[in-house]
Amino acid sequence: MNTFVFRGESAELRWGYHTAATLKDWVLTPIDASRFSVTAQVVSSDAYRVSQHPIAFVVPRQADALKWTGESLHSAGRTMTASLSPQE
Repeated sequence: MNTFVFRGESAELRWGYHTAATLKDWVLTPIDASRFSVTAQVVSSDAYRVSQHPIAFVVPRQADALKWTGESLHSAGRTMTASLSPQE
């Protein structure tokens, strides 16, 4: 499998249409052919919304958004790491 990494300046965690967290400096890497891992710095978050399911990692763009469903979410200080299912 070829290895690649996506990087970005801003993203969000969303619970439905609610913003659960605002993120910056994220890095998305493949775990295997269909799952990914993302690490990001948390700018702001809502503890209740972040703990709800399903949670999605969303990269807003002008025309649409890139979106992955979170399988697991861990945070340590201002750093968040999540396992993601295939892109929706």
